[in-house]
Amino acid sequence: MSAKREIITSPLRALESVGASHQPASMAVRGGDFLFVSGLTAVHSQTGKPIRGTTASETRQVLTNLKQMLEAAGSSLDKVVKVNVLLHSMLEAPNMNEVYASFFPDPPPARTVCGARLPDGVNVITECTALS
Repeated sequence: MSAKREIITSPLRALESVGASHQPASMAVRGGDFLFVSGLTAVHSQTGKPIRGTTASETRQVLTNLKQMLEAAGSSLDKVVKVNVLLHSMLEAPNMNEVYASFFPDPPPARTVCGARLPDGVNVITECTALS
């Protein structure tokens, strides 16, 4: 039996339009037993307008949107196996970690955190792989 690839339509219309209009990428794709969610930035889930604030507040919004996307696809934060986080400054890692820990209690998924030059004043970008 071969694994199937399925594009997941975001429950957050604003996120779907942001992802589709700015880059040639799908917001989420199911590949076999896994769900791959593209890098999310902090945007209002209904309007798609960017939300800029502290690293902590942007992390909270990103993870709230991620949670909704996973649940709409039949998954959940509990099924996340790998997270990649890009921060505008590694000095902000403790602020991101404080919020992150409230979304991913013990035992947390595998994770990579990197500092990066992020576009448009964004403080954090998060992507993940989860079980379907």
